[in-house]
Amino acid sequence: MSRRAALSGTGAGLLALLAARPAQAAPAAVGGAGLSSASALPLPVSGSTRSLPLAAAGDGSAPLLRTAPGGGAATALPGDGASAGAELTEVTVDVDGGSLLGVVLGGAAADGAGPVAVRVRPAGGEWGAWNELALVDSGPDATADGVGAGVVATEPLWTGPLGTAQVQVRLRAADAATARLEVVDPGERDGDAPAAVGVARLAAAPGEQSVDERVALAAPTIRTRAAWGADETLRKSSASYSGTLKAAVVHHTADPGSYTQAQVPAVIRGMYRYHTVTLGWADLGYNFVVDRFGGIWEGRAGGTTRPVVGAHAGGFNVDTFGVSMMGDYTSVAPSAACLESIAQVIAWKFSLHGIDPAGTTRLTSAGGGTARYAKGTTVTLRTVSAHRDVGYTACPGNVGFTKMDSIRTRVAQLTGSAGTTASAVDTAYAQLGGAGSLGSPTSAEGPARDGGRYRHYQVGSIYSHPSAGTHAVLGLIRDKYASLGWENSFLGYPLTDEVALPGGAFTHFQGGSIYFSPRTGARVVLGAIRDKWAALGWETGRLGYPASDEYDVPGGRRSDFTGGSITWRASDGRLTVR
Repeated sequence: MSRRAALSGTGAGLLALLAARPAQAAPAAVGGAGLSSASALPLPVSGSTRSLPLAAAGDGSAPLLRTAPGGGAATALPGDGASAGAELTEVTVDVDGGSLLGVVLGGAAADGAGPVAVRVRPAGGEWGAWNELALVDSGPDATADGVGAGVVATEPLWTGPLGTAQVQVRLRAADAATARLEVVDPGERDGDAPAAVGVARLAAAPGEQSVDERVALAAPTIRTRAAWGADETLRKSSASYSGTLKAAVVHHTADPGSYTQAQVPAVIRGMYRYHTVTLGWADLGYNFVVDRFGGIWEGRAGGTTRPVVGAHAGGFNVDTFGVSMMGDYTSVAPSAACLESIAQVIAWKFSLHGIDPAGTTRLTSAGGGTARYAKGTTVTLRTVSAHRDVGYTACPGNVGFTKMDSIRTRVAQLTGSAGTTASAVDTAYAQLGGAGSLGSPTSAEGPARDGGRYRHYQVGSIYSHPSAGTHAVLGLIRDKYASLGWENSFLGYPLTDEVALPGGAFTHFQGGSIYFSPRTGARVVLGAIRDKWAALGWETGRLGYPASDEYDVPGGRRSDFTGGSITWRASDGRLTVR
């Protein structure tokens, strides 16, 4: 597009020009609900993970026991795997302590692992019911967490405090020689009871920038990582971020959900320890977890308002966030409280990032794991999707999956988008790349002078006016515009988006232009002086970039440039170029 076409208000193609502009990183901030996980201190929670081989110990200790699938007499399980030809075997393990169990299938491949089930017999008690354990069907992308992405293991099972007990594992005999039982103790801490769990709208840590409280939707009550007792020393790396957010992925944890409300923090601590210690992930996989009582909890660290990359949907972790219902919703429905909280947190995140809950989006698979689509495949998905939409999995359970439409409807109601058309400001935000280019909103959309509209974001603002169109003002050009009084100044409304140039950028306004270069900063060029400068080739001419705003001189006005100056004489309008 020519500079003259831009100046005349012909805006086609400017979005492409803006897309070519180097992205400005959003501030390292979380804000909103929740404590900055990056600043949280390690908490004194004494947890542990014990890894017990399901084959005979190689150190001379007594072998573990195997019973026939029908529950016959116990026999020693040979350490050399001689009986591995049996289709299924049951291994009994003595345990002391722990509250969460999982099984790692040492040499098995994800697509070749057999069924796994466990049951528990407390000291002096009877065997409980068998609990079938699904294989972990999520994980980090190869380009993200990386470490531990290849571990083949079951989802964890919350048992509650085991004390002295026996655990029986049923699995393929071919897997038993290399499999191990993981016994996780989430540790104890004061304040696990719900009444003592702080929900805090805590202040952002030093160096962080909070999202303005006037965002489109108020944040729901989100209990922080500190509230559930995250031991931050278990995290293996700092958070990574998507350039934007495009969709939410709904999950269930596939655990029977037998926990009490007071046990919820301990259950999350157990999942966190299982994900990091057993599976080798960088952090808890989900961005948010919602318990069956409706409590919303901050999951993966990095900031609840920001586009944190999780490990919740291998292949599709980038540009999405994961919300998981704590429970198994294969045969039973999530509670009304749980479904409402799922909708609340999705609606809030969508309002921060300008996502239409009734819309669709394009996502590109990173492949690997249980991803439904090969690496590099771009697919169209609904902005509120189930895990099974992107992966070969039953998640979020057969009954849970039937609730997806009601979740979408409720999110649309909460965001006010049901049956309505997105505003010009919201539409422009989505077209420009949403949070990836402008950051999260820091104000609600509001009215401006002469029938205009505006909304501010972390690294830019969008202004809309019936005669000027809808355009983004970014970075230091925006700062200059703000210092002059926004649309109420002599500049009026923007006529273009910010346009990138070799060595700088510009935005045209109704009353002038702002040009930026690293050498000169953001400078205003106006009226006849601007017209003369344009005739000489703008910044590509001998004068180069503006080096000053227009200012008064005896008998007229002047603007300095990196290669000279232009002076306007008030008496006769004469322009002098030096």
